[in-house]
Amino acid sequence: MKSKMLGGILLIAGTSIGGGMLGLPIATAKGGIVNSALLFIGCWILMTFTALLTLEVNLCFPKNSNVISMANATLGKPGAVICWTIYLFFLYAIVSAYIAGGQDVLHGLLNVAGIEIPIWLCGIIFVFAFGTVVSAGIKHVDIFNRFLMLLKMGSVFILMLLIAMHIDTSHFDSGKAEHLLPALTVAITSFGFSIIVPSLRSYFDDDVKKLRFAILLGSFIPLVCYIAWDAVIFGLVPLAGEFGLERLIDAHQPVSSLLESINHYVPSDNIMFLSRAFTSICVLTAFACVSLGLSDYLADGFKVSNQSRGKILVIFATFAPPLLVVVFYPKAFILLLSLAGLCCVTLQALMPALMAWNCRYTKNMPREYQVAGGKPALLAAIVVSILVISLSGYQLIT
Repeated sequence: MKSKMLGGILLIAGTSIGGGMLGLPIATAKGGIVNSALLFIGCWILMTFTALLTLEVNLCFPKNSNVISMANATLGKPGAVICWTIYLFFLYAIVSAYIAGGQDVLHGLLNVAGIEIPIWLCGIIFVFAFGTVVSAGIKHVDIFNRFLMLLKMGSVFILMLLIAMHIDTSHFDSGKAEHLLPALTVAITSFGFSIIVPSLRSYFDDDVKKLRFAILLGSFIPLVCYIAWDAVIFGLVPLAGEFGLERLIDAHQPVSSLLESINHYVPSDNIMFLSRAFTSICVLTAFACVSLGLSDYLADGFKVSNQSRGKILVIFATFAPPLLVVVFYPKAFILLLSLAGLCCVTLQALMPALMAWNCRYTKNMPREYQVAGGKPALLAAIVVSILVISLSGYQLIT
């Protein structure tokens, strides 16, 4: 496989497999392994289809056009305003979630090393240390991401093999589908990779065949990982108990608490090391990829080129607001993922379907590529998206 294709696949997988993966066993614990797997498959189908729709619409416009430009041209000024507002909130929420996860992981690593510093300072160090990679652009993020993705996939594979030897299959018997409703938004967010599609289009120089392949394979890797990860965690950690999964839902530091639960049921230095390495890399890759999407989004909105002085303003606008959120509300990891999921299904599922409909059937815009399925598939995506938005919104306010 050529280097650039591998990089594109890993960028998509890296955008998906991040802090959201760490929250999945916590959010889906009450649903059970079979119901959780079905939830992941459904989310993957919806989000991969609408990511291809994002590619279809983006190809109708010049390179470096992001969602704001696409919404303005296809849905008019009201659509652009709505897109600006909700998409910005989504990106800030998910970057905030990854900063929260990053400072949690960093705080835990420093504690192991015998270094005690405030957790808010860990968040600042995390952003300054790794935000520089994002500011360097997609090529540097690609190199950074490739290296970490290889480490991540290797560590999680070995970790799951080691944990699998301690699985208690009786833990799989618990769980009911109705308990998965709160997990819906977290699961959706875990497949929210289409924010990086416009950046990948420039990276692949409009090669539609390669872009499609990268999207399909890059999104399938997280699906397999999520199902396997849930299976080993559910099999190892029971639902109830002092170190059970239920207690993690309201934990102040859920990532560190999950590591404590793993270490309690398998007190092994090797497993603890791999767990810390995996969680650290998960947060880093997702933080870099999603922050890149936010940076490109803001640059498109502010009409700032990568070579202009305005890039400094874009970098500041990318990291300052989410860092402030995390500093003043450090325990918001799962909540931020849930809020991001509600925005994610609106902007990465519903809006691409609406924009594609307008491109095809209202404005009849010339297209290089059209996703299969025609009107029935678009209508199905719209209906499912509205249903998910309604259920998720109800869940958050009740």
